[in-house]
Parts: sequence; structure tokens; C-alpha cells
Amino acid sequence: MFKTISGHTKKVDKGFELSYFNLSYRRKMIRTIWMTHPVPVVFILLRYVLDLNFTISLIITIIALVGNLLQLWYNYHMWNKYER
Repeated sequence: MFKTISGHTKKVDKGFELSYFNLSYRRKMIRTIWMTHPVPVVFILLRYVLDLNFTISLIITIIALVGNLLQLWYNYHMWNKYER
């Protein structure tokens, strides 16, 4: 990775960036919002395609949703703290 003089990697806020770690906090928050939408699809896949019972599917889906919401909150907090 290329590093700037201050020792931090340069964060990308415009254009396409494949690596999540090179994004700014605002872009990380936007990507997290986009990845929260497929959580109900994960529930349907677990329930019907993999044929797991309802409670296990629901527990896995809730864990994924809570993880995404915590990540969204953290990225929003860091965006307001450092980039706004």
C-alpha cells in the first residue's frame, strides 16, 4: 500500500474503490447501508434453501442485522467526528 507522509493511507471519497479499508468513513457508511438491505434475503436463504429451522435462521439474521447496525453507527460517529 502507498502511504502518505503522515503515515496514514489515502482515503478514497469519490469513484470506485474495491478495498473497504481505503474508503473514507462516509463511503464506509454508504456501503454499510447498501449491505444492510440483503439481510432479509439471508433469512430466506437460510430458512428455505439450506432448510434450517425458524429459530436458528432468525437468530443468525438478527446477529447479522445487529452487526450491520453497529457498524453503521460507528461509521456515522467517526464521519461526524473526523470528516465533517
